[in-house]
Amino acid sequence: MHIKEEEHIMIHYFILLPLVKKVLEKDALLIAKSTFKIKDPYLDLIQDALLHLHKDMRHVKQFMHENRIQVHFQENDGMFSRYSYVCRGYEGKSSYLNANLKRQTRDCMNAYFLKNSPLESDSILH
Repeated sequence: MHIKEEEHIMIHYFILLPLVKKVLEKDALLIAKSTFKIKDPYLDLIQDALLHLHKDMRHVKQFMHENRIQVHFQENDGMFSRYSYVCRGYEGKSSYLNANLKRQTRDCMNAYFLKNSPLESDSILH
């Protein structure tokens, strides 16, 4: 038994979207504490991106629950992040090059800043 492509994509977004959230929230704090003369446009942009991101995270979480998929972080050795997953009883492992996760995080952020959902186009993973 193998996992379907859609399941694999959702597992990846289950890993990726919390990284995007962490970066956006950290950047919002940095901007709020900065000496920018006008902070509101930047903070508004980030808050709007976070609203769209939370919607996508709820969708991914619901998909994971409905399809009985669990993902567990294993380790980050500085070069790779490793995760294990269980999908419909099938167990698997995935390794992600941290540089690729960073690029995909940036691409997701750009999509959210443009009011797009990376889940709809799935161009982020390619």
